[in-house]
Amino acid sequence: MVIAVWGCIAACGGAAVSTGVLPAPSAPPAARLLAQASSPTDAHITYQTHFGAEGPLAAGSRYVKKLWSGAGEIVLKPKLMASLRETDTFCYDLCPLNEIIDGQDRYMKSDQSSWGVDQAVGIDTYAWSAILPTSLGQATGGRVVGVERIDGADTWVIDADMPGGQAFRVWLRQDDGYPVQLTSSPNQKTPYLDLKVNLSKFDRGIQISIPPRNELDPRYWGTEYNGPIPLDGGMVTIHQAMYDCNGGDYWDDSRSDGYFVLVPFTYTAGSNSLLIDPAVWTLYDTFGHPYPAEPLGSAPKLGAQQLPAGASRSGSLCFIIPWSQDNLTIVGALPGGLVTHFVGGLRRPDASGTANPLGT
Repeated sequence: MVIAVWGCIAACGGAAVSTGVLPAPSAPPAARLLAQASSPTDAHITYQTHFGAEGPLAAGSRYVKKLWSGAGEIVLKPKLMASLRETDTFCYDLCPLNEIIDGQDRYMKSDQSSWGVDQAVGIDTYAWSAILPTSLGQATGGRVVGVERIDGADTWVIDADMPGGQAFRVWLRQDDGYPVQLTSSPNQKTPYLDLKVNLSKFDRGIQISIPPRNELDPRYWGTEYNGPIPLDGGMVTIHQAMYDCNGGDYWDDSRSDGYFVLVPFTYTAGSNSLLIDPAVWTLYDTFGHPYPAEPLGSAPKLGAQQLPAGASRSGSLCFIIPWSQDNLTIVGALPGGLVTHFVGGLRRPDASGTANPLGT
């Protein structure tokens, strides 16, 4: 499936009470108004994003319009933070998504999952950021097209272009320069280009907190590695998980209370000896439930030992996981801090008993 996206945002919730745009006999230059747009400490935000979908979602036609809606609170000083609730019509249940933004960190979770986090997320990622003063100050070609009274506040109505060339209209309060509404230019709207964002309820002292660690998916508890993990005196590599704690290539379904997961390790010492301590490793499901290693299986086991300088040793740890869990992370409590390795969304047997013995 290919999804084509048109940046498009529209107001969510009740419409603002307005007089309509009226002529402005005299007004300050638009460039000055945009450059001097003021940033509130915090505000309530509503927005929508339209998408055009191709492929199966189009249901026989080339494109079908889908809608992504959101609302919540944003804090702009001293740094960007937000707490948002989003839905979209790509899903029958509207795929509700909770989102918390902390500077360049974005935390997300569905109603059925724990929190995940993306880092180094730029402000331009969020389509609603077009209404923020930092974005308005980059606009070009501005002109004041009139005045309008919205929710009791007199505003300047300004048409301008975003840095990427997309035309927009923004409403700035005359008394404090706060942006209260942004839409696509009235002359450049299409079914897939209809921007509208609203800000309201300013400066209420909103405080937003990031999720506590125990609500995060364990893969975000520490430093995540997908390759060799550096150790004091060497390194350890975690290999692809298997289903048979005897080291075989087939699914071991000999227990009714859960299924086996075998996690293989390779330790390599550097110029000095290296201590191998299997007790530092625990397997967790996505909700943070721990599954310690079991003294089961006949595959080469990872045992506590002192590895000579320059030597390498491989061994595995066996875990028993409930049938209801298949999204797993191995966590190591190392002297330098927690490290994590995503074991993966493991494929369990289907009705025919077929499964991928190496996981995914």
